[in-house]
Amino acid sequence: MSVVEFSAVTFSPAAPAIRGAHPTHLHHAARGAVAAAVASVPPITALHLSATDPIEPSGWTISDYVVSLPHGTLLFALTTGALAIGAGALAHGLAPTPGTGRIRALLGVWAAGLLIAAVFPTNLRGTPQNLSSNIHLLAGAVAFATLPIAAWLLARRLRRGAGHNSLPAAVLGASALVSGLLSTALIANRLPGVFGMTDLMLPPGILQRVAGAAQIVLLAVAAIAVLRARPDRELHPASTVAARIARPGRGAGTLAAEDLQA
Repeated sequence: MSVVEFSAVTFSPAAPAIRGAHPTHLHHAARGAVAAAVASVPPITALHLSATDPIEPSGWTISDYVVSLPHGTLLFALTTGALAIGAGALAHGLAPTPGTGRIRALLGVWAAGLLIAAVFPTNLRGTPQNLSSNIHLLAGAVAFATLPIAAWLLARRLRRGAGHNSLPAAVLGASALVSGLLSTALIANRLPGVFGMTDLMLPPGILQRVAGAAQIVLLAVAAIAVLRARPDRELHPASTVAARIARPGRGAGTLAAEDLQA
């Protein structure tokens, strides 16, 4: 086997794999994100269960429910607040991991979009749009657009570290793709109305609910993918090279060709 010698460099034995050891800070953060995703479901479910005629889920969006039902604002705030906390926890947990800056930034933008959408409600049906409703619309579009991108980048990060053989990364990538397609359809369905044209024919209420549910699931899947990943290999691929260098029988400072491809 051909080798590349680094005579001036000395490597110490690598630490053992983290899997099976005590939970890391990142794992605690990921568990918090999963818990936040789960906690976001009961309030939004209660919001829908409180709906009565003429409110119906096909044509009425979640935002319409929020401003039309008792305690709608509070219930929506509880859901968006839980999701924002989950995004913040995951971003904080990823902070020490190299190459996650864009992921963390997008998680922050997603959380901000959710909170802004909660603070600025839409207008009541049948009334003219106002500043609050326009801010709500823009914040919602940003939120729906950013999480699939963040999840896709995280899946790529996990795949790159695992040598394209990571099942959690593959599941996360597929989930991000599905969520992204739903978000694209939702935004495209609403976009003509922003410019005074007729909206597309897709039922806005159903489409928004499916896309919103996909976002909750996507946050949980992203956190679970981080929990299932080997931090020494998938999130810190450089340490995999160090571990190979430290194999018994290989001289210090010697890299094999397989290591250069890690």
